[in-house]
Amino acid sequence: MDIDKCVETNQPYYNSCFYSSFVFLVNSSVAFYFGYLFYSIIFFTLLITSLIVHSTGNIYATIIDKIAIFMVVLYGGYLFYKKCSKPINMKKILYIISIVSTFLITIYLYYFGYLQSQYCFCQDRQIANMYHSFLHFISSMGHVLIVLM
Repeated sequence: MDIDKCVETNQPYYNSCFYSSFVFLVNSSVAFYFGYLFYSIIFFTLLITSLIVHSTGNIYATIIDKIAIFMVVLYGGYLFYKKCSKPINMKKILYIISIVSTFLITIYLYYFGYLQSQYCFCQDRQIANMYHSFLHFISSMGHVLIVLM
């Protein structure tokens, strides 16, 4: 359901992406608990920028949000690489498979969706937002696993 349709029918419009952004608070808390202060800070920054973007659509906030996303991916990748360079056991292999899977799902939903105008880029805004919200949860889970690994 598009925003314009909601205005025409007097139905409330809920942007699920706004609410699903709060999952990044879990990442920030878990990272802080395990002593990854920088990771915690960039996830908290991502929470704030994501809330602003999904409530206002401001282009400047979107740019800052993309920078926060890039920082999370970059630092998460760094931690993942660092943890993979230590001795590997069966538990770590399961973590690696899970983390790589969440990353590939994220890439598929976002970039393949962009190329095909599907998933996060579906023409129906409500469907696109639901996939984007799912993207928040999947990526959050992957980054929590990096911390726990």
